[in-house]
Amino acid sequence: MRNIKSILTFILVLTFANIYAHKDRIEKPQSFKFTFENKEVVKLNSSDSKLKTFCNEIVSRKRKLVEAQMTYKTGEIVTAKYDGKNWTSIKISNKTEDLFVPKNVLKKITEIHFSTLSLLWSGDSEYAFNSSYFYIKFDIGRVKYFNELPSLSINFENKKYSNSEIWKKVSTNSTQGADL
Repeated sequence: MRNIKSILTFILVLTFANIYAHKDRIEKPQSFKFTFENKEVVKLNSSDSKLKTFCNEIVSRKRKLVEAQMTYKTGEIVTAKYDGKNWTSIKISNKTEDLFVPKNVLKKITEIHFSTLSLLWSGDSEYAFNSSYFYIKFDIGRVKYFNELPSLSINFENKKYSNSEIWKKVSTNSTQGADL
């Protein structure tokens, strides 16, 4: 009986170690820099009470955004450029490399809720660019489904764009994903 307890304990430890090893690291931006059409530049940190207001004004187009730049504690920077009608560029960069979201994906993105933007990657790596995969995730659009906005995941594998998935709530307890 004692031997069985030892074996079960060992299996339990291995199971939880495996679950922890595959956990994604999630980073929220540390700082935000918004540049508007009227040349106004607004810099905010993630805990600033004005952040949500500015992001809502950008989505509703009360403020005419030209560029948004989000900086992460780990050094990555996400930069999104807008021409007044379309997103012209979304770039994820670190000190030595830049990765871009393809133009055909940019055309399908309507509004970006910058306050929800996260950078996620394998917990095995200290930095996103050192990971075999990473992705940015954020809420999009204005129409809520079951009181939640759809979210978009833009995925990269081995430092190359791989795919984009949109996730929508389809009931109070379930979400459905599809290619963008």
